[in-house]
Amino acid sequence: MIICICRNINDKGVREAVEAGARSPKAVQAHHGCQFNCGKCKCAMGEAIADTLDAMTPELELIAAE
Repeated sequence: MIICICRNINDKGVREAVEAGARSPKAVQAHHGCQFNCGKCKCAMGEAIADTLDAMTPELELIAAE
């Protein structure tokens, strides 16, 4: 799915940027060597970043204390 129409960045491109260390929409754009044009994608890109980070974070196992 295309996230940024102006710069043709899709969800895979966002995932790649996050895996490389990007943690904000601006950092995702920088990873791809571009800057925001219209900025309408910032919210969708932020959600894609959060989804990717959630998927990367392992679930913590709760252990009962004795």
